[in-house]
Amino acid sequence: MRIEAAQHASLFVALFALCSSTPTMADEAVTQGYVMTVYSDLAYGQKVLDGAETKAIRKLSRNGEAKVKYLEGQTNLCVAYTKTKQVGKATVACDSAIESSLAKARRLGRTKEFGRQSAQVANTGRAIALTNRGVLHALAGEHEEARAKFELAIELQSTEQSAKSNLALLEQRDAKKST
Repeated sequence: MRIEAAQHASLFVALFALCSSTPTMADEAVTQGYVMTVYSDLAYGQKVLDGAETKAIRKLSRNGEAKVKYLEGQTNLCVAYTKTKQVGKATVACDSAIESSLAKARRLGRTKEFGRQSAQVANTGRAIALTNRGVLHALAGEHEEARAKFELAIELQSTEQSAKSNLALLEQRDAKKST
C-alpha cells in the first residue's frame, strides 16, 4: 500500500502532498497497489504512516464508532481501517469524510475572506476523500463506481496525483481483463 501524506499549512489551511510511505507486502496485499492519502500532521496521521494504525483507530474512535467529526480525522480513520482490513468501517469513515468535505466547501463558499484559495482547499480535501473512497470501490470490484470517484477527484483538483495513478491502475487492470 502506498499512502500519500497531505499536510496543513497553519495560516491558510492549505494542503500539500508531501511524501509516500514505503510499500510493504502486507499493505500491498490490502490495497492491491492503489494509493490512499492521509493527513500526516493531523489526526494521528503519522501513526497511520508509521504502521501504528490500531493506535490511531483507538484515538479516533470510541466503541467502534468514529468520534471525529472533521475531514482530516475521518480521512485518516478511513485509511487506518483499510490497512487493518476493516472494510465496512473504512467505508463509513470514507463516506463521512466526503460529507465533511462537502460541508466544509459550503462553509468556505459563504466566506469571502480567502476567496479562491478557500475553494482550492475545499476541493483538495474532497478530492482526497473521493480518491480514498474510490480505492475501496476498486477493492470491492465496483470498477465503475471507483472510476467515477477518481474522475471526480481529478476534476476537482487536477493535481491530485493519487487519483490519477489509481485511475490508470484501474484502467490497466480492466484492459487486461478484456483481452
